[in-house]
Amino acid sequence: MGIWLGLDVGGVRTGIAESDPSHKMAFPNCTQATATLLAYLERTYLPSDVAGIAVGLPVNLQGQETDGSQYAKKVADSLRALWPDVPVHFTDERFTSKLAAQAAHAAGASQRVKKDKGKLDAAAAAILLDSFLTQLHSK
Repeated sequence: MGIWLGLDVGGVRTGIAESDPSHKMAFPNCTQATATLLAYLERTYLPSDVAGIAVGLPVNLQGQETDGSQYAKKVADSLRALWPDVPVHFTDERFTSKLAAQAAHAAGASQRVKKDKGKLDAAAAAILLDSFLTQLHSK
């Protein structure tokens, strides 16, 4: 069955989240440099262990793609070439970084944690993966 991965792709780094085996919950995992993301995924996961990948697609308030969308699309294309049998889906990532920062603040995280963009990117990946899994289960 495998787990789902959630990717919050950026020009510099990508936040990575994983689902639980039942695909009900998402958890922040880590952050990787976007330039080395595919090598990291290939080194860390077997395609048979991955049920699918949700890639956050940056869009503006009107639902139109942004400058950051190119990074997400490039990564998705590379993932499809790397693991052709693993489904790759785009999911709206509006506000995930802001929600991750708000959650850190609400949890009483220190200023150091709040400014750690890597941790926030992984948390944003978990938020977008959780949203995707919720939509997947409501179908």
